[in-house]
Amino acid sequence: MLFDIDGTLVTGPERGPSAGVLSMNKAAFEVTGVEIQGDPRRFAGRTDTQIARMLIEDAGTVTPDERDVTDLVARYVANLAVFVDRAPYSALGDPQTVIPTLERGGAIIGLGTGNVREGANIKLRTANILELFDLDRGGFGDDGFTRADVLSVGVSRCDPNGTAPVVIVGDTPRDIEAAHEIGAPCIATPYRGNTADILTAAGADLVVPGIGPELVEAVWELAGR
Repeated sequence: MLFDIDGTLVTGPERGPSAGVLSMNKAAFEVTGVEIQGDPRRFAGRTDTQIARMLIEDAGTVTPDERDVTDLVARYVANLAVFVDRAPYSALGDPQTVIPTLERGGAIIGLGTGNVREGANIKLRTANILELFDLDRGGFGDDGFTRADVLSVGVSRCDPNGTAPVVIVGDTPRDIEAAHEIGAPCIATPYRGNTADILTAAGADLVVPGIGPELVEAVWELAGR
C-alpha cells in the first residue's frame, strides 16, 4: 500500500496557505526574482519537480533550466523547515490506529507522494506521524518526474519481487490516474475541493471518508478477503 501525503495523511492550517505553498512561492521568488502566488489547486497531485517547473514557467521562462528547477526544489525544502513552525501540519483521520492495523493484517506500508523525500520527512514529523512510516519504503518527488514514475519506484521498494497486489491511497484525480497507469486500484479520500463525487467521476475504485476503519475494510475488499 502506498499512501499520498498532502490531503490524504496530513493537512495544513484551516485558514491561509500551508507551509508547503508558502515555501514554494518563496523559493520561486528566490530563483526567478518574480513574485508568484502559486495556486494550491494546481499543486495538488503533482510532484515537487513538476510544481517547480510550473512556477518558473509562470515567471515567464518558456523552457526552464533544469539547474533552476533543482535549485528551486532545494530552496523549497530549506524554506519548509522554517515555515512549518508558523503553519504546522496535522494528521488527517486516525493513521496512528489504521497503519498498525493494516500491518498486522499483512499489508506492506509505503509512501507514494509528489513530495521530495526530505519534504515528506518534515511534513510527517510535524504532524507527529513520521514513526508510522519507513522512508526507505516509498516513492518520492525526487525519484521521478511524473506521479506514475514515483508510484512505480515506491512499489519496487516495498516489494522488490513484484509479487504482492498493490493498492494506492490518495485524494486527487491525479492520484487515481497515476495508480491506474501502473495497473493498481486507488482508494480515494475526499479532501476540500476534491469531493467524493469528483473522485468517483475520476475513476476511483473505492471512495472512503478518510484514514479510518472504512479504509481498512476497503483494502481487504480490494485484496479479495
